[in-house]
Amino acid sequence: MRRLIIFFIACFLAAPYRGVAQKPYNLKRLLKQAIANNSEIKKAALQQSESQYKVKETVAQGLPQLSGKIDYSKFGIGGINVSSGIISQLPPSVIPLLEQLKNIKALHVMSSNVTVTQLLYSQQYWTGIRQAKAVRDLYNVVANKTKDEVVYDVAALYYQLLNNYFSLQILNNIIQNLEKINKILELQYQNKLAKKTDVGRIKVQVANLKTKRITLQDAIKIRKRLLKILCGIPLNNKIIIDSTEINSHAVKNPVIPTFSVNTLPSYKIMQKQKQLAELKIKSDLAKYYPNVVAFGQYNYGNYSTKFTLDNMSPSTTFGLEVNIPLFSSGERHSKVMQSRIELKKLNEDISTNTKQLGTNYENAADALISAWKGLKDQQQNKALAKQVYNQVKLSFNEGMSSLTDLLNTESSYLEAENLYNQQLLKYRIARLDMKKATGSILSLIHEK
Repeated sequence: MRRLIIFFIACFLAAPYRGVAQKPYNLKRLLKQAIANNSEIKKAALQQSESQYKVKETVAQGLPQLSGKIDYSKFGIGGINVSSGIISQLPPSVIPLLEQLKNIKALHVMSSNVTVTQLLYSQQYWTGIRQAKAVRDLYNVVANKTKDEVVYDVAALYYQLLNNYFSLQILNNIIQNLEKINKILELQYQNKLAKKTDVGRIKVQVANLKTKRITLQDAIKIRKRLLKILCGIPLNNKIIIDSTEINSHAVKNPVIPTFSVNTLPSYKIMQKQKQLAELKIKSDLAKYYPNVVAFGQYNYGNYSTKFTLDNMSPSTTFGLEVNIPLFSSGERHSKVMQSRIELKKLNEDISTNTKQLGTNYENAADALISAWKGLKDQQQNKALAKQVYNQVKLSFNEGMSSLTDLLNTESSYLEAENLYNQQLLKYRIARLDMKKATGSILSLIHEK
């Protein structure tokens, strides 16, 4: 009964820890986290929303505009003095009117009106709508390019972390083996079967490897912090990297996809910039055309020598307003010529950058094939170095090999492991470059 109670207590205490166990981050989870929370991607999404409202703002400028206005003015009037000689010459019926004018101190004018305007014709308006929509499309492409860049950076940093974990794993295994050998040598030294220098050499080797391990652990911490920033994870949150993917993708044959510059976000951005440059020319040319606006106004007001809201009289006004550009002393022509020169400069940039994108693809293909060949060679070299190390270690345990042979073989094995690890990282980065060069980097999110 006592054992049963202890068992239930142990299960109760262990349950909360299982409940809060953190799920490790693999590449796919990190990429989804980054796309949902990366600050640059959020800013790009805000730019998209802003451009949508800019289109609506531009369209609204050609729709009916309604405005209201209320005016009140008070005009002060000085005293009216008429000489007695003039008064004597006026008809008797006018004299009371003069007496009333002397009592007027101010003229009160009040009016309220509602004005409706409607744009009937404007070449600049229609060009402006096309420009606003082109900017909206540009920001859509920029948002996609931002996602590509973030995914590339997260994946590259993740592969570097896997590289660090792989190196750490190798160091831990070597240190563990050397510490076992050190214990054997200490026993042999106590029994005068080994030299003191041999024990010292092992200790120095272990100390050096532990220093390397500390440096590697610091590098892992730094890269984790960078990964948190890229993925929008709070810095005070702990993350566990799924190190089971250390050897994933290592044995896949490289696939060289076909290249189409039209699918690349960078090329799409250049084409949208060209479209905007062409629309800028049309916008400058549109300033040569007249604008036609219809308007209507309903007024309600009065004029009085006293402030009053009574006796308000209505009036209406309808009309057309045509603004005709006649002469600008060459200003409009100069703007058009500047815009055309900008378009020519942009075409030169597009030509150069298009060639560069093609070159990037060819370089990425060559680098991927080269990295794959190097990886296969290092894989064989690592297997051979491990085999030799295990044989020498066994011979050393049997007293058939010297400590020098063991340490030299151990160094060769460690170097072979590190070379393989570096080549694996190089191959993974080459795969990323290939995907980036062909505009398929987002496929990493769905890649198995």
